[in-house]
Amino acid sequence: MDISSLEQLRGCGGAGFPAAFKWKAVRDEPVVGTPASGGGKILVCNADEGEPGTFKDGWILREQPEVMLRGMQRAAAFTGAVRGYVYLRPEYVEQLAHLKQAIASLVAQGILSEGSGALWAGAGFAGRPAEMHDTGLDDVALSALDWFVEHGAQGLQGEATENGGLLTGHAFGEGRSAPLPPKVGEDVAPASTTGVPCRIDICVGGGAYICGEETALLESMEGRRPQPRHKPPFPTQSGLWGLPTLMNNVETFWWAERLLAGEPVSGCRLYSLSGDVHRPGVYEAPVGISARELIDTFGGGVIGQQDVGCWIPGGAATGVLPAACLDTPLSPEGLKEVGTAPGTAAVVVYAAPQDAREVAAKIMRFFAQESCSQCTPCRLGCLATADWLDRTQAWPDADTEERWLESMALGSICGLGFTAPLVVQQWRRWFAESGVPA
Repeated sequence: MDISSLEQLRGCGGAGFPAAFKWKAVRDEPVVGTPASGGGKILVCNADEGEPGTFKDGWILREQPEVMLRGMQRAAAFTGAVRGYVYLRPEYVEQLAHLKQAIASLVAQGILSEGSGALWAGAGFAGRPAEMHDTGLDDVALSALDWFVEHGAQGLQGEATENGGLLTGHAFGEGRSAPLPPKVGEDVAPASTTGVPCRIDICVGGGAYICGEETALLESMEGRRPQPRHKPPFPTQSGLWGLPTLMNNVETFWWAERLLAGEPVSGCRLYSLSGDVHRPGVYEAPVGISARELIDTFGGGVIGQQDVGCWIPGGAATGVLPAACLDTPLSPEGLKEVGTAPGTAAVVVYAAPQDAREVAAKIMRFFAQESCSQCTPCRLGCLATADWLDRTQAWPDADTEERWLESMALGSICGLGFTAPLVVQQWRRWFAESGVPA
């Protein structure tokens, strides 16, 4: 399969890694074992979408899930993957229904293999052990999971034991266990060598922001507390169950299908636009469009014809920018000039006189709550900076602000810890008086 049309496609989950590089890396990895012995290669679609302000993946899963699934099947054919999973955030109940219907339709068309569409559960909730032999979640268990999310599940993230031991008395009832995806069985063969369609199932996540990080997601799927792994090895080398694993975002697979199908859509991406605009929503626009044009042309302008007080260019992790930067191209090169990146292309607009420090403080408070606590600089640093931005306490050492931020960036093993300082740095650069924090 020729994937030259993917050469300019960057991952749309936040990091912006070249998609074709990942596809080729998994294709070129040697197969360990056989499907019958639990070997092979795996696809994982990251549909966790926990970045604040980001909802474009939810739109795809509700409106065009078949396009994304076809992209996954193409990736399976190219890489030789034996099985695929969509790791879905638990709040996406409506999207789950559309996803199940789309999978059933593609099975009927012979594009996906029989048996596709089974439901599994990742770690992050009490009552989710790592069992490899059950048949999946039924609708009753899934309804219980939905209720659990609405009634405080976020405070119970990571309660599955390290080896997947059952904790009872919660969402799945006394003694009820929710399974994880089984290892590849002898009924599944590599798509690229036999022509057999790939099997794609759904793994419902545990509601943890950290599972947007690919290796924490894999830990969740394997039934452990979702914490990022040290890299290398990278998932393309050793991912789910130690097998070569291709991991892409929902939008990335969606674009891959459109590009490989020959649509003239190169150079575009989806933008989540929200906040103080007349028409919030998901819009397809060129990479490099300015925030001003996106707000005025697509979003109908700022509510009440007010001025923009501040705005977020690509999701909470990309920091807060002033109105003076509204003409900056929303491209990697353009946003690099103002010290940030496109991220998930989630533009959030705050009308004046919104206090940018308050916005930054809320972001850091969110990061402090969602830190997996594995890395000390992230665990302590996010909380300290949130308290400082809230003006509830001073820095522990008033002379070491830069060293705190540097320690977070250098001493954390995943993107949460080493990008969180950007929020503080951006506020200090653009909003703090005289460039010195109060």
